[in-house]
Amino acid sequence: MRTHDDGLILVAHRIPAQVTPVSEWLAEVADRVVLITSEEAGPGYAGQFGEVIPVADYSGSDTVIAHVDRLCAECTVAAVVHGTEDDILRLARARDRHGIAGLSGADALVFRDKHAMKAAVAAAVPTPRFLAPAGRADAEEFAEWGGWPVVVKPRLGYGSRGVAVVHDVGELTAQLSGRDPDDVLIEAYLPGAVHHVDGFMREGKVLFALPSRYVNSCLSFADGESLGSAQLDEHDPLGERLVDFAARAVAALPSTGFTPFHLEVFLHEDTEELYFCEIGARLGGGHVYETLTLSTGFNPVELWFRDQAGVSCGDVPVSRGPECYGWLLVPPRRGTLEEITDIRLPDSVVQCHRPDELPVAHAAATASTDAVVSFVVRGTDNAAVEAALHECAQWASDALRWSV
Repeated sequence: MRTHDDGLILVAHRIPAQVTPVSEWLAEVADRVVLITSEEAGPGYAGQFGEVIPVADYSGSDTVIAHVDRLCAECTVAAVVHGTEDDILRLARARDRHGIAGLSGADALVFRDKHAMKAAVAAAVPTPRFLAPAGRADAEEFAEWGGWPVVVKPRLGYGSRGVAVVHDVGELTAQLSGRDPDDVLIEAYLPGAVHHVDGFMREGKVLFALPSRYVNSCLSFADGESLGSAQLDEHDPLGERLVDFAARAVAALPSTGFTPFHLEVFLHEDTEELYFCEIGARLGGGHVYETLTLSTGFNPVELWFRDQAGVSCGDVPVSRGPECYGWLLVPPRRGTLEEITDIRLPDSVVQCHRPDELPVAHAAATASTDAVVSFVVRGTDNAAVEAALHECAQWASDALRWSV
C-alpha cells in the first residue's frame, strides 16, 4: 500500500465550497490536491487546488470514477478522500483496484448494503425481521407470516429514496414491479419514534456519540411535512441507552479508520425496546454537520477529511457543550414559491437557509433531505429545541407563499 507521504491526494466531493471550505481544511497540502466535484460547485473551488475537475451529473454518471482511475494510472496517488454517501462504495472499490490505503470495497459494502449491515449486527443488537426476497412469492410469504404492514426499500439507497410502507398484497406487488430485484429489502414495520446517533468510530470502537430524536419521520417528505431532529439531553437515560446500542452495533461491523457514523434506531412505542434501522460510515444528512459542529466546537467533516488525506489533526478531545441543538427541513411543494414574507424568525434560530432568488419553481420532494427552507436552532435542553422546531414549522407555514 502507498502511504500519505507523497503523491497526489484525490478528493471526490460535490458539496459547494461555501458549505465545506475544503481548501482551508487541507491548506498544508492544497497544491497536491486534485478535486473532482460537481459542475455546479466547480466555480467556487476554482484556483484553490493543484487541479479542479468539474463533472456533470456527478452522482449519476461514471465520470467521477473514470477520472479517479485515469489519475491513479498516470500518477502516484497517496490518498483518495470521500465525503458523501454516493461516493463511499465507488471510491472504496477504486482504492482496491489501485492499492491505495483506506476503506476497502468489501467493508464499505457493509455500510451501504442494508441487507449486509443488518446481517452483520443481528447477533449484537435487536434488529427487525428482514429479507432480501428471491421474488414476489418470497416477499408475500414474509409479509403474510410476520404481518402487515411491511417496509420495502432499496438495499443501496440513501436519503429515504424509494422507501415505502405497504399494507397489503396489492401494494406490495406494485412496489416490487418497478424495482431492481437485486436491490430490494423487505423488513417488518415497527411503530414508534426514530432516533439517530452521530459521532466518530475507529477500529470497531465508538470515540464520541451524540443521540438525537427525529421530529416527524424520514418519510414525512412524502406527505409534505417537515423533517426535524433535536439532540437529547446529556444525561437522558434513553440517550445513554442509545449510545450503548451504538457501541454494540459498531463493534459488530467492519473496523474502519477514523470515520464519522450515522446510526438510526427505532424505539418501539409499545415495548420501548431499541431496534437497529441502519448505519452509515459518514455524517448524517440534514444539518447534522452543523449541529455537531455547534455542539462540540469541532468541525466533524474537517477532522474526517484531514485524517483521510494524512494530515495530522493532533489529539482532538471531542465532547459536547451544555446546550442542545436541532434542525428542521421544510420540503418543497409541487408549484412555485413566489414569496417569503418578512416575518421575524424565532429567537432560537441560529441559521436559516432560504432561496437566494424568487420566484422559484419546485417539484415535490423525492428524498428526506429535500428542503426549500431549513433551520438550525439552539435551546437549553431537548424540550426547548423541540418547541423551537415547531415554531420554525409554523413560521414556514405563515411566511412561504406558493402558487400552483
